[in-house]
Amino acid sequence: MNHKERQEIIAKSPISLAYLRRFNIGAGILHFVQGIVMVALGLSKAYNLDIYTFYLKFNIISINPPNIQVGPDPKILLTIGYIGVVAALFPLMSAIAHFTIAFAKNKTYNDNLKKGMNPYRWYEYAFSSSLMIFLIASFAGVWELWSLVMIFVLNAMMIMFGYLMEKINQYTEKTDWSSFILGCISGGTPWLAIYAYFIAAISSVSQNVPTFVYLIVFIYFILFMVFAVNMVLQYKGVGRWKDYLYGERMYIVLSFVAKTLLAWLVFSGIFMPH
Repeated sequence: MNHKERQEIIAKSPISLAYLRRFNIGAGILHFVQGIVMVALGLSKAYNLDIYTFYLKFNIISINPPNIQVGPDPKILLTIGYIGVVAALFPLMSAIAHFTIAFAKNKTYNDNLKKGMNPYRWYEYAFSSSLMIFLIASFAGVWELWSLVMIFVLNAMMIMFGYLMEKINQYTEKTDWSSFILGCISGGTPWLAIYAYFIAAISSVSQNVPTFVYLIVFIYFILFMVFAVNMVLQYKGVGRWKDYLYGERMYIVLSFVAKTLLAWLVFSGIFMPH
């Protein structure tokens, strides 16, 4: 299905732009209320995360003959306190995005939807989704600063490839999947690291992996995949997904479900006995 066909379907969609504005307001309220509750709960119990650096340390044993030992020098760079409050940022970021769309940028949002794109969605996901995978990686045992930075950036790049997918395909007669494929590579790489750390952790007899970590790693990966499926269905024009506005509504629903599940799983891990 080409861009012109998508625009014709959007023009005839039973999902009105006014309805989507109300839907964004409703989603924003739900996200905001959850976020405030989570901040209150998160402040009631400290759960700290230490972030390390593993820079090399050179130890000169002797000069003549030269004998130098090189090894990692793990040090705690910083401690992120009250992880529950950090988890509350997921819904709060979404609430800000939904209210911005509904009130400050509604005309621009509507104009973009008519073109078959929503840049604001991707801007918000670039931060909220990347923060989510940052936290997931830390629960799997990725505690090194620059590894976490790379995971955050790779995930953000995946999201912005989604933005490029929508932007490029405004001008194509046939769907160009190059951005989608590059996004899958960029977004899939952090999961390789996460599962490598996760498998190493659960195979270690000296460590017990909390149940909530299993749930976070597997449930969010499934939700991660569902977002990609939603885009494929949109651009393949499958069933009701022929209507871009239907896919837009699905993105809003998926975002709410993903952030709600992950945030409350984090809270269950903080408050349950380990």
